[in-house]
Amino acid sequence: MKVILDTSFLIELKKGNKKAVKALKERKEYEDIIVSMLTVYELLVGANYIWKKHGNAKEIMIINDMLKSLTIVPVDLDVVKRASSVKAELILRGMDVSDLDILIACSDEDAEVLTFDKDFNPLKELGFKISFLGDDGE
Repeated sequence: MKVILDTSFLIELKKGNKKAVKALKERKEYEDIIVSMLTVYELLVGANYIWKKHGNAKEIMIINDMLKSLTIVPVDLDVVKRASSVKAELILRGMDVSDLDILIACSDEDAEVLTFDKDFNPLKELGFKISFLGDDGE
């Protein structure tokens, strides 16, 4: 099994969220932990904001360390083709998911997506393995 870690999941993992830690521990048999290059972008935007606003590079170092043990998947032509087909199907169904979220979910067609972002949930109707770990109370 492969898992894709969404940006929201990595942020919660970094905070020490018990649900995030438990979710990874429960998936001991995974063959690969994947993050999209778009997730890297989103994380680094936040880290660079902190650097520019507060002059603190700690967040950049934390993210760089976190990324060392993950497989970073580029947004290549295959990902874009899968994502464009998914987006078209969502439009036909009158559903909306952000392009970034679709591209992240399409990073590997056989992987489970771990997320705290409920915006991924409509993708379940198209056969995606989405594990939403948040709830409305959080």
